Amino acid sequence: MSRVLCIALLALGLGSSLARAEKAKLEGVVNINTATPEELQLIPTVGESRVRNILAYRRAHPFRSVDELARIKGIGRKTVRHWRAHLAVSGPSTAERVVRPELPFVGPPPIFPRPPPMPLPTVRHSAPVVFPPRLRKGEPAHSACLRSAGNGCLPPP
Repeated sequence: MSRVLCIALLALGLGSSLARAEKAKLEGVVNINTATPEELQLIPTVGESRVRNILAYRRAHPFRSVDELARIKGIGRKTVRHWRAHLAVSGPSTAERVVRPELPFVGPPPIFPRPPPMPLPTVRHSAPVVFPPRLRKGEPAHSACLRSAGNGCLPPP
């Protein structure tokens, strides 16, 4: 995006998706009984629908404890546990979003692929390779030599 477009989006308040792309941390506390919708959206993973549900529940009866958030549709006990450090039911809201630059990755060195194996050299024989014939059933082992009249394996003609 161009700088002018980014500045225009941020000025209109439409740049919230751009701000989410950066690593933003919440510092401070949000009072769920007195917080404005903008302050409630500072809580991690709270969007417009969760803000509406929190405000509707708060209008019916104010929160006496942070654990009551688990009664709202779309918010479970595990989510409340993650938010607990940033929530309060009394006192002022002091929450502000702080954007910190991401630290460089420190880990094992990258693994480079191995080069392909070298092809094996082709060996060419000068004379054809002749294998001895297979033994026939009942034939003695010495008869496995090449059968020809000149080497003594076959009787002379």
